[in-house]
Amino acid sequence: MHITRLLPAMLACAALQTASAASPPITADLAKTQGFRQAYQAMVTLPSWVTTAHATSGPVSDFTLGGKSYFLGYMCRPHDCAAEQLEVVFAKDHSAAWGLLSIKQDGPLKQDFLGAPDAEMQKVLLKAYKANNPAD
Repeated sequence: MHITRLLPAMLACAALQTASAASPPITADLAKTQGFRQAYQAMVTLPSWVTTAHATSGPVSDFTLGGKSYFLGYMCRPHDCAAEQLEVVFAKDHSAAWGLLSIKQDGPLKQDFLGAPDAEMQKVLLKAYKANNPAD
């Protein structure tokens, strides 16, 4: 008699467990999970020479865009400028910086904009990359 009363509750629990097992994981939880955490960190991590600015570089040039003044510079991974480089624009008023990280390793050129540059600033960064890499 007790089993017949418990049976509906047991079936409901089993149905809930099945439903929760069938639902997909939450993205943020997956990014924190062993295995996925390493892949996620690799995706969001910049090369150390970029984050520390321990790089080969030269003098900046200055330019004006939309009435504002900027510095434009270039850095690259020490001893491997052909493989990893970064064009950088600094607002002279210290309000912002933008970059174009370019990496060429065992495959096609991979480029990522940093600092969310608008379309005009992206053009500046791409033009600087082409000027620094005339063979590309």
